[in-house]
Amino acid sequence: FAERHNVPRYYSSINDVLADENIDAIYVATPPGGDRLEIAQAIAKAGKPCYMEKPLGRDGNEAKQIAELFQNTNLPLYTAYYRRSMPKFVECHRVMHDGTLGQLTSVTCTLHLPRLDEDKTLWR
Repeated sequence: FAERHNVPRYYSSINDVLADENIDAIYVATPPGGDRLEIAQAIAKAGKPCYMEKPLGRDGNEAKQIAELFQNTNLPLYTAYYRRSMPKFVECHRVMHDGTLGQLTSVTCTLHLPRLDEDKTLWR
């Protein structure tokens, strides 16, 4: 992928990334599998800030371990919850909690996307 897209510098090992003094922070986009905690531990040990895609961990305990790890090392840890501050989501939160909709008992959300054969610009 890197060669095909002319990426000037790339790595095949997390240890090589962490050892590079020119890299100031790490973005973790690995699937939420079994090695997220170990990756977080390596990043914290290397003393680098981290931006990790959600979910932060496989469960609440693992997420708490990762958060505490960065808190205890005084390193920034960010999670990709950027949508929380988007106006439409702020408004949804407001009307759900200020009584506008009454007492909610359940919520259903449906996402509609064009079929892949209708819109060739979709990549998934």
